Amino acid sequence: MISGIFGLIRDRKAKKDGVRAGVRQLLYDKIKYLGRKYIAAGEVSEEDLEDLIDMHKIYHDELEGNGYLDHIMTEVKKLRSG
Repeated sequence: MISGIFGLIRDRKAKKDGVRAGVRQLLYDKIKYLGRKYIAAGEVSEEDLEDLIDMHKIYHDELEGNGYLDHIMTEVKKLRSG
């Protein structure tokens, strides 16, 4: 009985970790795609930049994503300041 409960807890944690990893990958792909699109266009609206910054914050801080997108984010931010 107890081992069954621990198995259930382990299975739920594995499922949650898998969903988290999936969401992290989807955000990574979306941020990279949009960032490259804005850089190629040479412009980004304030609203789109806000959305991209929010996505990157969730990806990087809350989902513990890596720093691979930091360069793209820097380049996109420069489009608004320059």
